[in-house]
Amino acid sequence: MANLKLDIINKLNNDKFYAELELVRLAQEPNMNYKEKIELMDGYLLEIALTNGKLELAEQYFKEPEVPQAAAPQPEPVAEKPAGKVHQGQSHGEA
Repeated sequence: MANLKLDIINKLNNDKFYAELELVRLAQEPNMNYKEKIELMDGYLLEIALTNGKLELAEQYFKEPEVPQAAAPQPEPVAEKPAGKVHQGQSHGEA
């Protein structure tokens, strides 16, 4: 199911990317009828908005199932070895 989700999201992202490219191309096109340009840009904006909604729905419907995490066993504390006796002339005990 993870591959299906990724494939859908990739397809939608690609569709959105190309619609955005066309939108920018149209905005910079100097030799196009103004009314036609507005109508085409409106169509691409609609396509981008719908694609954004589809992406949100894909995330909502294809959520990964949450697996409850079992508490990891805690390591037992290591008992400290009693320090060796301090002999005359030493500053600390030997282990």
